[in-house]
Amino acid sequence: MSAMPPTADWIHLRDIDVRCILGVYPAERKKTRKVLLNISLQCNLRSAGASDQLDDTLNYEHIEAEAIAIAKKGKFFLVETLAERIATACLRHAAVHAVRVIVDKPSALPHTRSVAIEIERSRE
Repeated sequence: MSAMPPTADWIHLRDIDVRCILGVYPAERKKTRKVLLNISLQCNLRSAGASDQLDDTLNYEHIEAEAIAIAKKGKFFLVETLAERIATACLRHAAVHAVRVIVDKPSALPHTRSVAIEIERSRE
């Protein structure tokens, strides 16, 4: 019997607004700044679609709460580190096959609306 192909189902948490310490410059280390998090979770959603039951899907409230807690608790120098920590936490959920995290740092540069990084991680 062949293995099932990976699912193409995704849950997207868009523009999670959180404040945290993020940056390498002394002024950035003194106070929190606004950061936007976008998290995409690859999960198999077929059972949930058929049953209409929360127990058959990933409870994304937990993902949101974890991401916010990670951001608020950490004092990050790099946007990349924040993204990596969130991705690692997401992959601890058995239902998540892969995760894409975008961390958007508004007003990071004087002539740019925002700077964002995107990472994608999956189970190996």
